[in-house]
Amino acid sequence: MKFLRPRPTPLRQWAVFGTLTAMTLATAVTGPASAASHDTPATPVAARTATDGGNVVLQWNARTVAAMKANAKATGHNTPPPVGGRTLGIVHNAIYDAWAAYDHHAVGTQLGGDLRRPQAERTYANKREAISFAAHRALSDLFPAQRATFDEKLRSLGYDPAEVEGAAGDSPAGIAVTATDALLKVRHEDGSNQLGTPPYAPPPGSYTPVNAPQDVNDFDKDKLVAPDRWAPLTTADGKTQSFITPQFADAEPFLIDDTATYLPPAPPKYGTPEADAAIEKQIERNAHLTERQKAIAEHWQWPGESSSAIPQVWARHVSERDRHSLDRDVKMFFALNIAEADEAVVDWNTKRHYDYGRPITMIRYAKSGQDIKGWAGPGKGTRTIDGSTWRPYLNTPSFAAYGSGHTGFTSAGAEMLKLFTGSDEYGGKGVIKAGSSTIEPGMPTNDVQLEWPTFSAAAEEVGHSRLWGGVHWEFDHTEADAQGRKLARDVWSEAKQYFDGTHPDA
Repeated sequence: MKFLRPRPTPLRQWAVFGTLTAMTLATAVTGPASAASHDTPATPVAARTATDGGNVVLQWNARTVAAMKANAKATGHNTPPPVGGRTLGIVHNAIYDAWAAYDHHAVGTQLGGDLRRPQAERTYANKREAISFAAHRALSDLFPAQRATFDEKLRSLGYDPAEVEGAAGDSPAGIAVTATDALLKVRHEDGSNQLGTPPYAPPPGSYTPVNAPQDVNDFDKDKLVAPDRWAPLTTADGKTQSFITPQFADAEPFLIDDTATYLPPAPPKYGTPEADAAIEKQIERNAHLTERQKAIAEHWQWPGESSSAIPQVWARHVSERDRHSLDRDVKMFFALNIAEADEAVVDWNTKRHYDYGRPITMIRYAKSGQDIKGWAGPGKGTRTIDGSTWRPYLNTPSFAAYGSGHTGFTSAGAEMLKLFTGSDEYGGKGVIKAGSSTIEPGMPTNDVQLEWPTFSAAAEEVGHSRLWGGVHWEFDHTEADAQGRKLARDVWSEAKQYFDGTHPDA
């Protein structure tokens, strides 16, 4: 085991290049306010709400998600899934390490118990301040162009951003800077290429496609030399996909030792009965899409924020439902987002290792010249089409299919929240508003009501949304679900040792 030790497109075209897409689907998550906190708050809940406007862990989590969305808007590119997981992992790791200095037992991931403050300093106010300066420090490093926004957030919480520079080493701000800088030093050398130009640009040689690009409007079967391998797509505007952030397959995880232990069995080779059955199933699914399935598929694209941001909504709901203390939210969001960050590495290792083809290319290859039933495009419904023109309901992402990132991130999140709360109970509800689709204007014709009794049910719906969207195979989903849950269990086992101060690396 190791943990962070220092070491020397346009919307209606069929391919996605990380292009930011508009989305007007509206949802609201609600649920019962119940269940007492599992630990004793340093300050009563009512007092905390009245004096500081709410839990700062929740506020900085929301600010992190907003920063990803703002960056996507500014650059015109969606946040790559592994970048989203890493971003949330870094921010909540920094928050945890700064907070740990003010806890009785917890140890930090980089400096262990070296920053431990005396009993008299372990106050709610000092924890709140250290958390805020740590989050500010991490976010300013991740999104330097948004520094002014993070400064303003600090001010709104009653702190002076100028204190970051030259902060006393034993002040809450100083503790936060020391803890966060130790973390950032490691993360700058983790193989993600955060400091590249542009950030997270793939280093030379990190990936070379086997197949030549395929024009989505003019499929050429002869150019697809390996039908079960990933093929870049070229859209009508002439843009051609590149495999997004392939270097994350080799990135340094936050906690787990060996990404290879999470590698699932190989997906079926083209031409096998299993692959043939998967092709037929996806064709059948695409030809019989319901309004509800279309709406859910579009909703869970989660543009701008990345799929790792989806479980953040569930966790914020849990915090409010169970009336969490500040301490408890530090721990929950730490465990959740270390799992999200490590799933980013594990899933990208799976994707690059198997380099498996997407439905759009494998189905077209298999059914070229044959009449099949399929969704014919916005407002056209299901028609008889030539197999070489088959199209998914959603845009096809710019990386290999196996396994599903949406499933991996949300299954890891669901499993972690189940472990942390001791129950799979969620109790969330939502609604997709009638007429909100950006793929098929005027759809859905009625509001689509959503309800998730458990975290597992919510994650399952996210995974299924990618099947209905036509961008994944069934085995992409099932194997990623198993992978994400196993990883979450392993992360949870390690995280608890950091919480109680018994971790051997500390």
